[in-house]
Amino acid sequence: MIEGKLIGNPNIDISSFSNIENAAKGDVTFLADMRYKKYINSTKASLIIVPRINIKTKKTIIEVDNPAEKFIEILTLFSAKKAEKQEISQSAKIHPNSKIAKNVCIGENSVIHKNTKINMNCTISSNTFIGENTQIGCNTKIGPNVTIYPNTEIGENCIIHAGVVIGSEGFGFIQKKDSIIKIPQIGKTIIKNNVEIGSNTTIDRGTFNNTTINSGVKLDNLIQVGHNVTIGENTIIAAQTGIAGSTNIGKNCMIGGQVAISDHITIGNNVKIAGKSGVIKNIPNNKTLQGHLAFDIKDFQKSYIHFKNLTQIVSEIEQLKEKNKIAKNNSK
Repeated sequence: MIEGKLIGNPNIDISSFSNIENAAKGDVTFLADMRYKKYINSTKASLIIVPRINIKTKKTIIEVDNPAEKFIEILTLFSAKKAEKQEISQSAKIHPNSKIAKNVCIGENSVIHKNTKINMNCTISSNTFIGENTQIGCNTKIGPNVTIYPNTEIGENCIIHAGVVIGSEGFGFIQKKDSIIKIPQIGKTIIKNNVEIGSNTTIDRGTFNNTTINSGVKLDNLIQVGHNVTIGENTIIAAQTGIAGSTNIGKNCMIGGQVAISDHITIGNNVKIAGKSGVIKNIPNNKTLQGHLAFDIKDFQKSYIHFKNLTQIVSEIEQLKEKNKIAKNNSK
């Protein structure tokens, strides 16, 4: 199945999977990060998926080009889920003007408003609210307690986990001397194909333009996406990141946890941002950043070394100043 080269016993039995350090007999595991090579002989795993390099071991191994990718294929094989019973719960409330395609599962107490279209093979879990004029593409799975506001478009093969809110009003206000005026949020939220959205993430609809999550984007839990934000294809964003309104994020970016991204800026393609960084200005393509006011990661790490030694550096400066003062007094 994984098109590798077997070295060892072809008749072993495989019953489960594990990481290399905690594996048991009957498990298949993999070696991708060479820091874990030290476990190659001590692991109890019955089979190890390894890269095509010279590895000396008495264990049964399969050599492949990309162990991590091939192990994912094995995980998919072992964790294949039973087909869900495609039925619509009697307690679900579906507006008669909405269109529900074949093989759609709708769970208990879900509410689907008028002019909504749900395409084939979708799963809508219990207690989910779907507002009017919403479209959901084929094979999309929506977890329990999800709220999808009106005029939302969701593509095919998406996974939306529990508690997600899509299309809520953006945080738009104008301050006056004695009051705050609310700006109407009348744009849409568009989620394209093959997007995964983690639990309790919130995505605001646009003010006038749309908020757009492009194909292949993967969002972790507890992320805030502000109004009018665009996230480019195949970008990955970790938990607790906040993206302020009208920011554009490019393709193939990797953004760590708890990153704060300011409003009205543009982040280029292939950008990497380390966790807990703060981004307040435009970033060109292919940059890697870190820091509370993020800048080039190598410069940040060099600066941090100096910061750690700051007390010693200040002490040495004070000593030099004192020596210089004494030398001046002696010269007088």
